[in-house]
Parts: sequence; structure tokens; C-alpha cells
Amino acid sequence: MTEAVSIRPGRASDVDALARSIARAFGHLPVSRWLVPDDEEARVDAMAGQFRLLVAHAIDYGDVYVAGEGDGVAVWFPPGPMPDIPDYDDRLAAAAGPYTARFVELDKHLHKAHPAGPDHAYLAFLTVEAPVRNRGIGSALLDAHHRRLDTDGTPAYLDASGLPSRALYLRHGYTDHAGPYGPDGVTAFYPMWRESR
Repeated sequence: MTEAVSIRPGRASDVDALARSIARAFGHLPVSRWLVPDDEEARVDAMAGQFRLLVAHAIDYGDVYVAGEGDGVAVWFPPGPMPDIPDYDDRLAAAAGPYTARFVELDKHLHKAHPAGPDHAYLAFLTVEAPVRNRGIGSALLDAHHRRLDTDGTPAYLDASGLPSRALYLRHGYTDHAGPYGPDGVTAFYPMWRESR
């Protein structure tokens, strides 16, 4: 039996820790190794720098859910237009350094794949720390926001970061939205869609 998972809203004071947690969780993926090929520490630092911008933006304009003591995190953006992240290009360049061109290219792939409509919530990230995976934390994080989406009649979109993630989302009512994609022949993401229930 799975223990109950405590979920709380993310706070501004969480941003650095959550960004680094997301970067660690994604650091092993083929697309992450493409972003920063040779140096794991540099990879996590650069990715955490970009994720810091996105998590902070979601705390201000979206929804961030934190499981337990930071065991997992889900970062959602609401339907409709959002304000741009101030000075995003310069701040990304400061975070990514010599790898900036690859981060920019990946952003272009993500934006190109993102559906234009109908209005939908966007799950930018969902991660669970390795030592506590397979304990229902990812499902609890999804359920926390799905309840609201279902009440509001709002569909959701995400880019699953691999086949295990895709399997989790399939169990939660998502379906494949388009074929997998990624930069330079790297199969990085599986676009998925969920209708409200």
C-alpha cells in the first residue's frame, strides 16, 4: 500500500532547490547529454540555471507543487498567454554559458511542438527524486492539479521525457498527441494530451 503523499504549493524560497532537483532528475537523459555533452557537473549547473528561471516564473504566474520535503515537484503553466520571462535570453546565456546555442535550439523545438489550441494547461516539469521513486509521488503530484483541471473543464499538454514517463502519463489519461521529437536526431520528447474528465 502506498503512503499518503503530502503536497504543498511551491514558494519563492524553494526555487533554487527545486531547479537543482529537476536538473539532477533530467541530467541523465539523452537530450540533456546533448545539451551539455562532456561534463555532468556543468550539465546540472547549466540546466538548473534555466530551470530556476522557469520555476520562479511558474511560482509567480502558474502552479508549482512540492511533494514531501522536496521529494518531487510539478511545474504547471495555465491556459492562455503568459507574460514573458524578463531578460530571458540574457539570463539563459548567463546560466548556459558556452552551451547557450543548444539550449536555444531545444527551446525552439519545444515551442514548435506545443499545440496552438485549444486553451490548455501545460505541465512543464514533473520529477521525483531517485531514492523515492515508485512510491506514488508522481501520481499524487499529477492528481493535485488534475482535480482542478477537471473541475474547470481544462485539458492539459506535456512533453514526456522518455518512455517510463510516457507510461506514467498514459495511466493518468494522457494520449499521444504527435510523434516523438528532439534535436539532431535525439528522441527527446513524447507530446501528450489529456482531456478533462
